[in-house]
Amino acid sequence: MPFTLTLPKLSPTMDSGVIAKWHKREGDFVSSGDLLFEVATDKATVEYQALDEGYLRKILVKNGGLASVNQPVAIFTLDQAESIDGYVPRGEKKEESLSVTDSLGVVSPSDQETERVQKRSTTVFPSFSLESPLKGYRPLSQATRITRAKASPLAKKLAQEQGLDLSKVQGSGPGGRVISRDLALAPQIPWVLPQGLPDKDAGSYRKEALTPMRRVIGDRLQKAKMTIPHIYVTQTIDMEALVRMRKECKVAGLSLSFNDFMIRASALCLHKHPRVNSGYDAESQSIVIFETVDIAVAVNVDGGLNT
Repeated sequence: MPFTLTLPKLSPTMDSGVIAKWHKREGDFVSSGDLLFEVATDKATVEYQALDEGYLRKILVKNGGLASVNQPVAIFTLDQAESIDGYVPRGEKKEESLSVTDSLGVVSPSDQETERVQKRSTTVFPSFSLESPLKGYRPLSQATRITRAKASPLAKKLAQEQGLDLSKVQGSGPGGRVISRDLALAPQIPWVLPQGLPDKDAGSYRKEALTPMRRVIGDRLQKAKMTIPHIYVTQTIDMEALVRMRKECKVAGLSLSFNDFMIRASALCLHKHPRVNSGYDAESQSIVIFETVDIAVAVNVDGGLNT
């Protein structure tokens, strides 16, 4: 007679888990105590040993599938030749779980499971709409400014090597053309030259699904943020070097605000630590990792804020 194996509760706080790996295949005989599968819970990945023996006839939740506690995950029979046609698995959920392993090897819940978890959760996460990447948009780089400037080929080459802005150089050649000797008299305004134009469209992103543990962490941190008073720590920083640098740039004809430096520093930090440059998509329960650095500055205008 066929019988159903349901997902057991492997931790006090577990209400669902992801089948990380089956150690038996359909048709194998399973003895009591055999390692049957591994399941990723909200705490850790746990091994499950079979309690009863029998033939594993059908796996209902494949590797990478998400299942709730007491949901059927497999069908067994005592006789290898016994038919399971028409047998309805017994458990709290009868619909089949969808495969949820993506190209990054990260598991995500099926649409049905996502809806079930959201209905059960008492916390409502904020959601935001993802904008499509800007196709074909490229910022004006320093290399482009050097190329467009009216200068001799040698002057352009030297300016790029030295990191100089030719738009600030007064040319003494024919028609105001900048020649190489003009660079020695030009204001030495340094530029941070890019390594080339960006190879991704502005606003590009990829999604990374949450593991069961991270979903629980996110839920509890959200509740803590909403219900527990927070203390914010500030720090005083010596900005004298930055003040001097700003004055030097101003003397050389380059007007920069302190906001410009802060935005640049923030962009460099986000580029160095891409995991910080991410958001959360509550609808798909996934982390959105942005592949470009896009910063907006809020400006106070009549009637509100503009960015």
